[in-house]
Amino acid sequence: MTNSLAGLLVLNPDVIVVPVDELPDDTKSQIDHDPGDYALSRPQARTGSKVIDADAAALVSRFSQPRSVSEAVILFARERELDPMAVLEGAHALVRTLVDGGFLLRSDAVDDARRHTAQGPLYPVGTPLLGGTVQRTLAVLEDTELAVLGRDGAASVVKIDRTAVGVDPSVRAMMAARVRHEAAYLAHLDGTIAPRLVNTGAHDDRCYIEMELVHGVDAAAAAAEARTSEGEPGRHALLGLARQIARAYSNLHQRGVLHGDVHPRNVLIESSGLVRLVDFGVASTTAPHELLPTATVRGGIPFFFEPELARSSLARTSVFASEAGEQYAVAALLWFLVTGSYCQQFRLGRDAMLEDIATGALRSFAECGAAPWPALEAVLTRALAKDPRLRFASMDEFSNALESVDTPQHEAKSARWCASRAPLDEAIASATPEGAWWNSTLTPGPAASITYGAAGIAMGMLHIAQRRNEATALAVSDLWARRALRESRRDDAFHNAAIQITPEVVGGASPFHAVSGVHAVAALVAAAQGDPVSQAEAVAEFVASTGDGSTGLDLTVGLSSVALGAALILDELGPVPSIDVAALRARGDQAIASMWCDLDARPSIAKADIEYLGIAHGWAGFLYASLLWSERSGSDLPEGVERRLTELARLAMPTGRGAEWPWMLHRGSQMTMPGWCNGTCGYVFLWNLAHRRVGRTEYAALADRAAWHAWEAPEPGPSLCCGLSGRAYSLLNHYRHTGDAQWRARAEQLAHRALGDPDQNDQFPHSLYKGRLGLAILLADLDCPEESSMPFFEPSPRR
Repeated sequence: MTNSLAGLLVLNPDVIVVPVDELPDDTKSQIDHDPGDYALSRPQARTGSKVIDADAAALVSRFSQPRSVSEAVILFARERELDPMAVLEGAHALVRTLVDGGFLLRSDAVDDARRHTAQGPLYPVGTPLLGGTVQRTLAVLEDTELAVLGRDGAASVVKIDRTAVGVDPSVRAMMAARVRHEAAYLAHLDGTIAPRLVNTGAHDDRCYIEMELVHGVDAAAAAAEARTSEGEPGRHALLGLARQIARAYSNLHQRGVLHGDVHPRNVLIESSGLVRLVDFGVASTTAPHELLPTATVRGGIPFFFEPELARSSLARTSVFASEAGEQYAVAALLWFLVTGSYCQQFRLGRDAMLEDIATGALRSFAECGAAPWPALEAVLTRALAKDPRLRFASMDEFSNALESVDTPQHEAKSARWCASRAPLDEAIASATPEGAWWNSTLTPGPAASITYGAAGIAMGMLHIAQRRNEATALAVSDLWARRALRESRRDDAFHNAAIQITPEVVGGASPFHAVSGVHAVAALVAAAQGDPVSQAEAVAEFVASTGDGSTGLDLTVGLSSVALGAALILDELGPVPSIDVAALRARGDQAIASMWCDLDARPSIAKADIEYLGIAHGWAGFLYASLLWSERSGSDLPEGVERRLTELARLAMPTGRGAEWPWMLHRGSQMTMPGWCNGTCGYVFLWNLAHRRVGRTEYAALADRAAWHAWEAPEPGPSLCCGLSGRAYSLLNHYRHTGDAQWRARAEQLAHRALGDPDQNDQFPHSLYKGRLGLAILLADLDCPEESSMPFFEPSPRR
């Protein structure tokens, strides 16, 4: 729709103006710009960003309040002592472009635009919609929004019109036609290459499409993951991805459909590697079809435009989608995915970029910063021929040519695991009797606990001793276990009000935060040393110290923590007559029985008054402790476990190739995290244990989806509790459970990220769960991943 330049114009409230020099380096590297240029963008718009020079930015700034074009030009020209008529002539094209792109609006439309921008999603998380509930907002654009809809434990995606009800009827009619158009193509494809159509219609006088939720990430994310694997394995993964995408488009063309909107976000990769194409709003047919409309506009973004489309755009003429044109777009996409760079060096201005596409030369892989790959470059170069007649005869022929490409064999395979051992070496040196930790007072407290203090260092050194089979490290572990017992008499042994670790919060029974943990670690160290007398004493002290003082139910301070500690100790007990196993079993049974007496009286998880869901403080922790105690003690599972597992499974929120769970159920229900304490990686341990203990295949699927999110999430931080080290341990757990070596490799990559993370807990560097000690132990475990276990949470897999 053409907008008039008459009347008063004003900057759209959603416009962001940023000096290009202030953009991140990786963004600037993709932009052809000069010093002093500015970038204009609209986050919710479909139009791309614009780069303008400083003079143009100064002119645009005149529209910060409503002005006519002539007034803005006169003010600008007067300030610069320029001829207003010359400025007006030169600025006309710029202003027209900004009006057409929605950067400038008529002043009488700005209030509606401001309300639209501030409004956010029309259907926020928790809103009832189409018989379900909105679980997640995926995107909010000017004209549509996408949301994940949960209904009866299943999930779907709803794309719904968000244009204002009172706008020009032709605009709403256009949106309704676009919805009908996409629905027709989804119905035709029937869930094979694209999402399955669930329903289409109108709600609140807004047209919508409901479709199958694809559990995948976009092609750019999948390719970036593959590029992190060096040498032959990485190239093999990239080639497999390229083949799958080409085959998907070949199948699409065989169904008589042209996508018409090729770019990375419209290609989703499922965890199995299956490719699904999305967004068929501008699809068309390869031949007339009585049930399928033909698009009158083209989609996509210029980086993947074919030359014939670029030439027609420059000439301001129309060109329809074609099989040869889509082949070019797919080849340009594959080039970008394999190399991480575009196949040409583009200038950012639209016309300049179109000229580059029409006439510019291709770069080589080497010029894109990637290792040469002659066979693949040759196939892609043919598909990227400027003359459509020189490309492959069809997408099927292009796809077959990719099948004949081999992964270069001369490249050295990357090492399975190679990383700096500095944190591990530093931790060992600090823990020895000559080291910094041993010769400090571990202040501020807590000085003795597993989570923060000496017992945690003892636990860490025990892990290192067992993984390295080192008697010296075991002796150091014993020294710290004895020191933890001495430190337990200090006033700050287990508490520190400054970090909210108080008796009221943590109680007096939790192994993580009380003297019971000191005794638990002493029992584990004694078992490793083959010292039955010390082991029996420590077990008796553990049982005595957990008799009362539990605060609630959770895994870090409540009854679940007692059951967890009892299970870990019981798992290490040998056939020693002097150890009172009956008392330890009774303590574990009592903790589980008391916990389930409480839980069985509560309504469903979704309605219960327990806020947290995760491992450390919520339902996942209750269930993990119950399953682990049952497995290690041989006792029956509480009757309510499977019912609660089913309820917890229904609260999964799809994301990427995986799933995550809300941090808190009734407050901030969309707030999530990937870490162990309140986030997704804790669920990997839970669902794998549930699958091992109960055997239901859906639990294995949930563990897999949780593992995917623990891997994909971008959040940093090296700690066991909330960061990358805990997430790496969850992927090692999944590796051992599934036998899939890719999860071991992903755990190693998370460890690499943790090594490079500058975030350090300077206050508690020696803390097992909060400091970098946890990362040091992870590095030792990664040397023998089949024997790895998250400290004082997982039992040793050797038993």
